[in-house]
Amino acid sequence: MKLLFAGLVATAAAVSVVAVPAQAASVASVQAAPVDPVKALKAQLTPGKGVKITESSSITLDFTTGDQAMQVQVNTRTAGTLAFGKGNVAAADLRVRMSSRQQGPKPPYRVIAEGRNAYVTNAGIAKALPSGRSWIQSKADGRENSVLGMGVTSAELQFMVKNASEVATGEYQGTAKLTDFRHDKSAGEGNVEFHLYFDQHNLLTRTVVDTTAYPDGDSTAYDQMVFHTDTKYSGWGAKVKIAAPAAGKVISEKKLNAKTRKAAIKAGYPESGPF
Repeated sequence: MKLLFAGLVATAAAVSVVAVPAQAASVASVQAAPVDPVKALKAQLTPGKGVKITESSSITLDFTTGDQAMQVQVNTRTAGTLAFGKGNVAAADLRVRMSSRQQGPKPPYRVIAEGRNAYVTNAGIAKALPSGRSWIQSKADGRENSVLGMGVTSAELQFMVKNASEVATGEYQGTAKLTDFRHDKSAGEGNVEFHLYFDQHNLLTRTVVDTTAYPDGDSTAYDQMVFHTDTKYSGWGAKVKIAAPAAGKVISEKKLNAKTRKAAIKAGYPESGPF
């Protein structure tokens, strides 16, 4: 569900030349729904299994410069496969396309993620790299790899299902303050609207989450941020194995010289990195 929000925020910040915080999300309770969907998801989160995922997401940033109201919107479409470990997403193989109103579409790229590593390539990136290398490897700071944050965790789903109301067969809906889902009072002001859709086996087929966040205190960096994420799932239970690229085809982002890095970014490598 996080859907590469960190990358979206970084891109929006670069386009608008303003500083923006990371996304926070939340849901609310109206009427308890069955717990079966959570059990169904947990049963899928085992090594060797996976799911196909397609996600369309956007961040819309409203801010004021002088007396002029301005807006920046960055859109991302991600499609690929998630491979599960024990209770989590262990690896991902995704194709990502980003665009903004100001700069138009950027070249799409492929990213493979596992552990703390993310490997990015496309034809233009491979051409920009030294001979024999075709993937740029980046390592996440700390222990969390945000690329593996695609989709919904069992903990997130449990919270949402428990605090949702059924509006149609297999469809649940809720709204709330964004601090509730984060269990963090410092998450800031805002609210969320969400929809969950399940198949006859109580497995997710789609989640739609809309989050509106407002600045804290006297901050004038932006007026509001609106995050939209529409994620579709298919092929639950399929056998999935995702492997990192061969070491001989990989070069670390830290080893890129300025010229090569500039060429890779022009070819589609994310300016702020894959995380």
